[in-house]
Amino acid sequence: MSTRSPSPGSGARGQVREDLDVWSVSRLNLTIRDKLQGDRSLQGMWLEGEVFNVNYHTSGHVYFSMKDGQSAISCTFFRGANQKYKHIRLINGMQILAGGGVSVYAPRGNYQFNVTRVMLAGEGELRLKIEEVKRRLQSEGLFEAERKQLLPELPVTVGIATAPTGAAIRDVLRTIERRYPTMNVLLAPCTVQGDSAAASIIEAIEALNHPDFAVDVIIAGRGGGSFEDLLAFNEEGVVRAFANSVVPIISAVGHEIDHPLCDLAADVYAPTPTGAAELAVPIFENLAEQIEDCGLRLKVALRNRYRNEKARLERIFQSRVYTNPQSMLEDRLQRLDYLSRELRQATQNKLNGAGQRLQRFDALPMLYEKNLRKKANRFSLAEERLQNFSPLGTLKRGYSVVRNADKDVIRRAGDASKGDRLEILLGEGSLQVQVEEVNE
Repeated sequence: MSTRSPSPGSGARGQVREDLDVWSVSRLNLTIRDKLQGDRSLQGMWLEGEVFNVNYHTSGHVYFSMKDGQSAISCTFFRGANQKYKHIRLINGMQILAGGGVSVYAPRGNYQFNVTRVMLAGEGELRLKIEEVKRRLQSEGLFEAERKQLLPELPVTVGIATAPTGAAIRDVLRTIERRYPTMNVLLAPCTVQGDSAAASIIEAIEALNHPDFAVDVIIAGRGGGSFEDLLAFNEEGVVRAFANSVVPIISAVGHEIDHPLCDLAADVYAPTPTGAAELAVPIFENLAEQIEDCGLRLKVALRNRYRNEKARLERIFQSRVYTNPQSMLEDRLQRLDYLSRELRQATQNKLNGAGQRLQRFDALPMLYEKNLRKKANRFSLAEERLQNFSPLGTLKRGYSVVRNADKDVIRRAGDASKGDRLEILLGEGSLQVQVEEVNE
């Protein structure tokens, strides 16, 4: 059996491979993708360029490229994002602004730009400015739901801020005439397009808010138009006028896709001036039917109330209380007599019981005397015993008590010395003596 020794260089090559940081291609692509997507400066950015190689896929995704004078980049516009931009059809050669972020398609290692928003380059800067105004006003709370006012259910005067000529005012007046022919309408004419439109719209809204006009609801807007035609309703001053209106205001800018900022600031917005008139003004025939229905129900309610009250009065007139009011007292007087008898009987029973208990104490004086004599005899016996055992009693029988100057009792002769002065307590009185001789 023969063994084959390794070639001189094979072990070295294995050791060198173990020392290398070897990655797979997938790991590299995924790491690059994560790095790019994690870089905040490469996300939420905008690209401007020319569109080419547009491909609308059957899946709903849109694939295209963007280029400028020196470079190009592949772009993806996924279905979930492009559904809101169906009104913009991408074609080769179109100049656009695309918002999104950089990513990597890991299976092929291609880096691309994932698009989430699209604007035509001509209006892109204007839209960016509008977005900036929107963010600022939103941060101030101008679009909050708490600021919204409810529309009146039955307005008396409707104010309209729009151009005096045009489709919008005709549609609103036609709708109001159809729904409520006698409605008061007050028009504040204004310019809705052009450089002076913003100031004119603001002035019209402020005029309709004047208390002298007693306007109940305001319709402010215009008919449809292009993005540029609607710019006045994105102006900050106009949006603030909508938000600050004391009278409930409806934004009625005819449009299909984008909402101007005045829609967010108004109390209610309608897609068209006609829709705004329908929101502001009720249908007269419906109100008349409701009033008639309410009248019928009121008649029925009054008739039922009359019948019920009449029946109640008849029951009162036929009642014993009404025909004989004294009967209200008879039962109570009888009840009072019954309670008086019960009270007298209960009082008599209490007195009788107390008298019986008092009779038990007739022998009390005799018992007291007997008990007193018994106690006196016990007291005399105790007194006699006390006298017998009392030191004073002993002294009276001829005994005496000898005490020294310190009041200590002398019990033995040795407790005294010659010359001591002693006190002798007798049955009656005491003696002061001096010791002449001690005999133990």
